[in-house]
Amino acid sequence: MKSTKKLLSILLVLALAVSLFSGCGNSEQVDDNDDSVGTKTEDTKSEDSTDDNQTDTTETEVADEEMAEITMMILSLAPMGEGVVAVEEAVNAITEAEINTHVTLQYVEPGQYSQQLNLALAGNEDIDIIHLTPIPPAGFSALTSNNALVPLDDLMDKYGQETLDILGDLVRGTSINGEIYALPCNRDMAMAGYTLMRTDMLEETGLLEKAQNMKTWSEYEEILTTITDKYDVYGTGNVDAEGTVITSIGMWYGEDSFADNSVYDNLGDSQKLIASDENGKVLSYYETEDYQKMIARVRDWYEKGLVYPDAAMSEDLGDILIKNNVIFAQTIIGELGADVTHGAAAGHDLTGFKITSAPIGSGNIRKFGWAIPTVSKEQEAAAKMLNLMYTNTDINNILAWGIEGRDYEVVDGVAKFPEGVSAENVAYHTADFLYGNQFITLPWDGNPANIRDMVEEEMEACGVSQYLGFSADTTVITNELTALTNVTNEYVPGLAAGILSENDYNDFIAKLKASGIDKVVAEYQKQLDEWLANQ
Repeated sequence: MKSTKKLLSILLVLALAVSLFSGCGNSEQVDDNDDSVGTKTEDTKSEDSTDDNQTDTTETEVADEEMAEITMMILSLAPMGEGVVAVEEAVNAITEAEINTHVTLQYVEPGQYSQQLNLALAGNEDIDIIHLTPIPPAGFSALTSNNALVPLDDLMDKYGQETLDILGDLVRGTSINGEIYALPCNRDMAMAGYTLMRTDMLEETGLLEKAQNMKTWSEYEEILTTITDKYDVYGTGNVDAEGTVITSIGMWYGEDSFADNSVYDNLGDSQKLIASDENGKVLSYYETEDYQKMIARVRDWYEKGLVYPDAAMSEDLGDILIKNNVIFAQTIIGELGADVTHGAAAGHDLTGFKITSAPIGSGNIRKFGWAIPTVSKEQEAAAKMLNLMYTNTDINNILAWGIEGRDYEVVDGVAKFPEGVSAENVAYHTADFLYGNQFITLPWDGNPANIRDMVEEEMEACGVSQYLGFSADTTVITNELTALTNVTNEYVPGLAAGILSENDYNDFIAKLKASGIDKVVAEYQKQLDEWLANQ
């Protein structure tokens, strides 16, 4: 907290008091799920009528309370421009009035996120809320193994019970030994594998119907080949900072037929080291036959010129590569309406084809979330902010879509670009699944207004993994995980993007063995066996 904020705090309290007593407050700035403001007003009036001295004392105490200042480190899917300034101001118009907290939004692109996060943690910087991501060094497993996260039970019991009620059993996926270490984003957890292709190019080449009815990877390759022959683009590219083209967490894409592809539960391991089968057996992911088939397929595409050659090192991800006319298509793990969400970011209408669906597992739950790092000096204020992110509609719309009237407008219950604004020139635009509560965020243009209801039905239909709630304690294999991270950082991007050869793969496996992968698999197996025995 900083004393320089005291005057602002006084002015805000007085302004809020005037607004409440005059009945002219902006209801859109108040959380519909939080009646604390109204309750407090009635209590204050009651105190006024019985004890003027007590009221004066209460007002003085509130006015003297200094404003907390917190910093949020947020994963951005694309470079953020000057539009962030107004977004931060709009967020603070809510947080300063609601929880007496000023928030600094620190956006970091995927290529630098894990490095900047770990430097901030190692340097004991003032970071109070961090984004959990699918990027292994910035994922749940790595951060909990390094004791970098604050247990949230007591904080959320006191400041975020509403959020705990909203998330329900989902926090089982971000808990270890019964303690909650992160809050998963409340979003569509019914993940599926999709290919997303530029609709205009499909229509111009007469391939739209074929793309909508594909049954094999061979047919997909034929489409990529036709597109790259006709247009000055590559067929596909990376969708994350690890160079992933098709090797997405939770999906087996080894077989040519989509119908023969399947899914697995990674048991919450964000480093892609672990997979499991339906019989409770833990596998070394990179040594599986399916992984070898996947990287062989991408290697073949790379040698045929279908894969963006810089995919292993590009800081731009699929949406931006499509937007910049570098690639035609991408293969993602997404949710219902992913073609619309990614299409808005990519600046082109995209045709989505669902390859396979997956049950809700710990990996899905941990993919995106929020946590308070141990370096935070304002943990109570951070917990209050987290609660707002899951309960306040305005906060979610601002963080996802920006400023209403400038970045989006609302038409028939959905958000869309205003006239004259597009993905090419919008000041601020991200994605609704990144933040606290997708279910209270406006759907984006192209989705029906009732898509949130549709998503809830789909989540119920897909079911949950038999291993949901399992969370490995990795403290006894911390050294091995660190060594393995260094090995995967060296080899995985090149293998996933098709750049490295079979000989490189063999060297990779040898180094995994030398770094302790067998010990990690054995430890996961031991803990999974114990967990299953207690179910």
